[in-house]
Amino acid sequence: MAKRTQEETEYDLSDIDVSSTDDEDLQVEDEIQDDDMINIDFDFYNLNPTVDFHATKNFLRQLFQDDAILFPLSELTDLILKEGNIGTTIKTDGVEGDPFSVLTVVNINKNLKSKAIQELTKYYIEKTKKNPQFNVLLRQLFSPSSKHKVGMIVSERLVNMPVETMPPMYNILLDEMEKTEDKEEYDFDYFLIPSRVVKLVASVVDAELADEDDSKTRKKSKKSSGLPSEYDYVHYEDEQLEKNALHYGYFDFTHKNVDADARRVFNDYGIEPKLNLILINKKSLINAAGQMADAFPYEG
Repeated sequence: MAKRTQEETEYDLSDIDVSSTDDEDLQVEDEIQDDDMINIDFDFYNLNPTVDFHATKNFLRQLFQDDAILFPLSELTDLILKEGNIGTTIKTDGVEGDPFSVLTVVNINKNLKSKAIQELTKYYIEKTKKNPQFNVLLRQLFSPSSKHKVGMIVSERLVNMPVETMPPMYNILLDEMEKTEDKEEYDFDYFLIPSRVVKLVASVVDAELADEDDSKTRKKSKKSSGLPSEYDYVHYEDEQLEKNALHYGYFDFTHKNVDADARRVFNDYGIEPKLNLILINKKSLINAAGQMADAFPYEG
């Protein structure tokens, strides 16, 4: 049975234009005509340990990119899908289908003895070491003696899943945390959200070609003068989360097995993925979820 259907929530997602999406490869935005709209029915389901294991593990690989090899992903997937854990998947072909999206939360403090959580907390502390305030707070929150509880929100989806699906997923998660019988498990003070951004970098290929051709040198100079230094989001709802965050930062992945030019798709710049790490408290997460709904409403 669907956890939520379009008729059971104020969000009717059946007519969302999947062209309005997050695109981790920054594909060029085409002119979208009315007849290019694709109608897809999205249904919301509880996490299913039997069906969702492999897709969830693949989502974790996608989330952590080449650094995924640093973590025992099977163990982390088991923690996410353990019996009774709250969270939501989106599917289009019934409960037995593969999820297109997953959003859930894992209790970090309760699972500090888990190898997966140990490796992740060590990783987060290492990544934030050049951001002293962020780093010190994480060390305090990850301490076995901490009086505060931290939930790690795992949010990942297929490329081209509409960002408009995220507000209802966050609202469902918040509602479940409030109504669950296991209050001790989900009464979090803070949430840590790993995500991704991409940085646009000058193309090495263009530079090499420009050295061989004066006209290309002039072309390159013109392009370089307008090289954007900003980052772009992979998950566009991260903007609302960052606005409400206690701390957030963009960090290099440890392993980079694919160079920026290899990720270039129909644009003038190479693409370098970065880890986006967001720390937010409970009240601010609720506020961010409301802002997501305002920023990415369904207009049918």
